Amino acid sequence: MRKLVHLGLWLLVMAVCLGACSWGTNKGPRGEPKRTDDYTLNTERRDLTQRLLKNPDSFQERLPDDYSLTATVRVHQESDLDRIIYEISVQEARVPMVNVIQSFTLDPSLMNSINATELLNSNTGNTHETTLGPGKEPLGLSLLRDYILKPKAEIHSNSIKTYQDIYISKFPTDQMISERKITFM
Repeated sequence: MRKLVHLGLWLLVMAVCLGACSWGTNKGPRGEPKRTDDYTLNTERRDLTQRLLKNPDSFQERLPDDYSLTATVRVHQESDLDRIIYEISVQEARVPMVNVIQSFTLDPSLMNSINATELLNSNTGNTHETTLGPGKEPLGLSLLRDYILKPKAEIHSNSIKTYQDIYISKFPTDQMISERKITFM
């Protein structure tokens, strides 16, 4: 009987300790709230892929007015392999942007030229919201991914432009900003 009481007390103490550990975790390091939206890597993948395959003209090449959007494509040559590095960056927000989600994907045909199982990159795995606004910290947000290129013999010169296309997903704000296709030379 005594062992049962001790076990019961021990379980009660553990339950209280575990419950107390979760208090106050709704805020991030800078006080940002926990994300409550439904964006996941799978929903972003589905949305971007469907749009890219079914409605590629819906991507725009026009840059947004409410913030500065830059995207870069770099090739980094190493002795035994080449990498291609993609980065998108949001800076100089001119309006408040709450819970900024960054996602981008590449042309599906690049699966033949890049050693990767996935062409999508996203910050949907973040647990807390990122809010941008005029003069507020953080001043910007960027998303970067590098891929290892297959041997040069497999890359055809007529597909070089395909490497320069980045299909960027929405950045939620009070007004939804549509997806954009940014092409870089």
